[in-house]
Amino acid sequence: MATKVSGCLVKMLLVLFGVVVGTGLTAVTCVLLFLPDRTTVSSAEPTATSPGVYVKKVERVVGGTYYEIWLGPAPDRGHVVTVPAGWEHDPERESTPDGLRLKFDNGGEIFVPKASYS
Repeated sequence: MATKVSGCLVKMLLVLFGVVVGTGLTAVTCVLLFLPDRTTVSSAEPTATSPGVYVKKVERVVGGTYYEIWLGPAPDRGHVVTVPAGWEHDPERESTPDGLRLKFDNGGEIFVPKASYS
């Protein structure tokens, strides 16, 4: 009788171990699938009148590829502007006293107020 109880306990522990390992592997897989890989494509260092402008290519296994423009003092810190799909990724930059205007070849513009990146 004692062997039946210990055999049942071993089976329950193995199932519990499988649940824990399966949950851990699922969590790691989800992080790897959805964690983006950012690569800096171009950069313009900050000046007295404008912030640093860092164009980054973002690649995801699930979600495709898109571009972000980071405005701020360093490539890893600043205000992030997502470039709409189909727009070029290196716009003309026009600094104004109120902020920074990003002008794209298709006629689109994105204005970022100075308070967002300073």
